[in-house]
Amino acid sequence: MRWKKGNRWRSSGGEVRYKKWRKMVCELNKRKIGLSKHYVCIKCRKKWKTTRALHAHHIYSWKKFPDKRYTMKNGVLLCKRCHYRFHYKYKFDAVDNPNLISEWLGDNNKYVKEYLDESK
Repeated sequence: MRWKKGNRWRSSGGEVRYKKWRKMVCELNKRKIGLSKHYVCIKCRKKWKTTRALHAHHIYSWKKFPDKRYTMKNGVLLCKRCHYRFHYKYKFDAVDNPNLISEWLGDNNKYVKEYLDESK
C-alpha cells in the first residue's frame, strides 16, 4: 500500500500486523462463541460464515493505547450494522473510555468484562 497523507499505514509492516491481529480476533470469536463453525457478532448474535460483513473493534482505542493495539483479547467482532450503531451512539467518547463497549453490549459481554478487569 502506498503512503498517502492521513494514512495510518506508514509502512507495510503496520498493515501486516493489523491484518494478523484482525485474523486472530476473528478466530478467537469463532472458537469461543461460534463453536468453530461460524463467526458471530457479539452484540446481535447473528452468525456469519465469512468475515466480510464483520468488523474487528478495539476495546482499548487504537490511538490512545498503542501498547494494547495488537493484543488478541483487545478486540471484539461486530457486524457492520452494530459497529456503526456503537460509534453513532458514543462518537469520540469511546476513544477515551473503553468501558463504554461493555455498557453497550449489556449481557453479551462476558469476554469483554474479563479483559477489562484483568487489564486494570
